[in-house]
Amino acid sequence: MMNDCENIEVREALPELMLGTLPEAERVRVQQHLDACDDCSAELAIIRAVRASAVMPAVNVERIVAAIPPYRRKRTSMRRVYLELAAACLIGAVGISTFALRNSGHGATPAANSAAVVASQGLALVNTSDLSDDGLAQLTRDLDKLQAMPTVDPESVTPAALEDVPEPASAGDSA
Repeated sequence: MMNDCENIEVREALPELMLGTLPEAERVRVQQHLDACDDCSAELAIIRAVRASAVMPAVNVERIVAAIPPYRRKRTSMRRVYLELAAACLIGAVGISTFALRNSGHGATPAANSAAVVASQGLALVNTSDLSDDGLAQLTRDLDKLQAMPTVDPESVTPAALEDVPEPASAGDSA
């Protein structure tokens, strides 16, 4: 049976020997083994036969290189101008919005105060369109005091507005 030789190093070096890429010392060692081992000699013959029967495509490197377009650096100057223009517009819009919000009202309305109180108690239904700057600042301070995650105790997340609601009367209670 062929390929019974257990010298794996020599068997793995056979393709390199056939291609002529083995270093001189290694080539001499493998050749000495081939002179004494019929199995490895037969395997080298099979490798050579397969290589000879394989169709090797012709690669025209010059044609491939000629087909590649020359490198051209992309112009990015206009892109940078557009980005700077967009940043300037954004800064202007933020400035105008800040000025408009700051000058839109001067005192907190009772509705704004109650909205801040409701927000501080855990309800998320707040109409901020009627808030003055002071009311908005107070609402922001109240929101900063809120817990990010509710506690496990269900009573601690019950809104204060619901705590004042009387329990419904049961069927056995009389008024």
